[in-house]
Amino acid sequence: MRRLLLLIACLLLFLNFGVTPHLLAQEQDQQDSQNMNLSSLNEINTLGGVYIIDQMGIQFARQAFPYEQKIDKSTYVLGPNDIISLDIRHNIQPVVIRGMLVNVQGEIVLPSAGAISVAGKTIPEAETLINNRLKEQLKDPKTNISLDTPRPANISVTGPVPHPGRYVVPSQSRVDLAISQSITSGKRNITKPGQFPSDFNPNASFSFRNIAIERADGTKDRADLIAFYRTGDSSKNPIVKNGDRIHLRRLFRESAKISISGAVESDLELEYNPTDTPEKLINIAGGFETEADSTQLYIFRIEDGETQRITVEPNEWQSYTLKPNDRVIVPFNRQPNQSSSAWVHGEAEITGNFPIISGVTTAKKLLDMAGGLTDHALPSAAQLIRRGTQENEIPNKFNADLMKRTSDQLIQGLEYLDAETKLSKDRVYIDLNNPSELKQVTIFDGDQLFVPRDEQTLFVFGQVNNPGYYPFLSDLSVAEYIAKAGGFSLSADEDRVFILKAGNNTWHKPEDTTLESGDRIFVNRTPVEELNALRSYEIQQSQLKNQRTQLIMTAITTITGIITTYVAIQNIRN
Repeated sequence: MRRLLLLIACLLLFLNFGVTPHLLAQEQDQQDSQNMNLSSLNEINTLGGVYIIDQMGIQFARQAFPYEQKIDKSTYVLGPNDIISLDIRHNIQPVVIRGMLVNVQGEIVLPSAGAISVAGKTIPEAETLINNRLKEQLKDPKTNISLDTPRPANISVTGPVPHPGRYVVPSQSRVDLAISQSITSGKRNITKPGQFPSDFNPNASFSFRNIAIERADGTKDRADLIAFYRTGDSSKNPIVKNGDRIHLRRLFRESAKISISGAVESDLELEYNPTDTPEKLINIAGGFETEADSTQLYIFRIEDGETQRITVEPNEWQSYTLKPNDRVIVPFNRQPNQSSSAWVHGEAEITGNFPIISGVTTAKKLLDMAGGLTDHALPSAAQLIRRGTQENEIPNKFNADLMKRTSDQLIQGLEYLDAETKLSKDRVYIDLNNPSELKQVTIFDGDQLFVPRDEQTLFVFGQVNNPGYYPFLSDLSVAEYIAKAGGFSLSADEDRVFILKAGNNTWHKPEDTTLESGDRIFVNRTPVEELNALRSYEIQQSQLKNQRTQLIMTAITTITGIITTYVAIQNIRN
């Protein structure tokens, strides 16, 4: 028996040198760096048996591609370049052989048993074949085969791709990985993860929904990579097999399309696939939105020059075959959106997020849900901010550039328009002191009502000596508040005093409004002159003064001349 084991070890060593010299040459640099003798064959006597390790086979296995699923031993068919392990049990002692390579003839060679062809056999069939051969030398042998590393697959990619031709891909690779090299640089390292699937939508120039696969046995299959990436259905991205021919075709502008839109997660226009059904498109689109009417959908189709609308019920979605250029639309449920809400902040009895019926609930109802205002609220300064949800965006959206198109404003007027649209576009006028008005203001999803606190103060600022907040007293006038603030400063323009109302920040002259809590008093300043402009102004003033003096002197001279002439004439007459 010892002689038999040594013969097996020597034969494996010979096979490793004879079958794979080209592989050794390819890996020479890595061998030098790792300082590993790939031709070594280790025999270990342990646990009453013999354990033989083929270092070369183990090294090949280390470089294998990570597989996404286990291989079914009952269906996997062995072939050249498979790396297997043999566990041989018999009446003397067990023998384990790791890393045995199936040679290019599809055979493994065992001492005394000779060459055994395992190509084209499933693993159970190969185990039976080896047992029958070993019965001639061993009593009651029982062989168990483990697949260490499945052989790579040789496939061909055809069609108008940048790099058609033959490719070698790891076993268990799917179609997307198999074609990735042919549609990119042609030199991609497919053992590195994370480099796809972004390449599969560069310019949408190839058909990724109708990839044809012709198997070596003559059977045909198809791949739909768009459906695979959006739904995760691996059947749409099948595993390639040795000898497969994968054909891609180019997409053109006139290629048949299909679309799904409406109340789905993603509106899509896709290349048409003959197997498309409404249910399949709904899954590709990510399913329904919350507001979808899932009781029906519409298919719009052009027939005989007329657009037809076809209503399809849910029980037909799985079987209804769509035609090229059909447009599928999932309607929205027009019932009020139950998820709509609005916020109340500040001086309300209950603050927070309240459920509303968007576009129906009024400001009065919202304020009632919040329990009304507290005793410290400042209703005149309340603000309602509209957040511009999609359902309310179009009628309320400001587009300053579009507004300018037919305007006759000057440049300064257009600049002012820009400022106004930025400051005012989200604000809704609201008067919390007017119940009838509150009933007319409707609330939309995302709206926010801010009710500030009444601090019973009034703010004085601008050109006063002591700007700041002062207690509000209704019997004080504007002049008295300015006096409280230390009076006018040196540069104050006493003729330009304004009141800014709380909340809307509108400007009023003191005589046109009444002071209220939260208002602000602003004292403007005398304009600051730039030095050169001031000097020019002074020169102009001096010139104007000189001109006025000259005009007066000229008038006096003229009058004097007239009087002198008149006196002379009178003297002559006398």
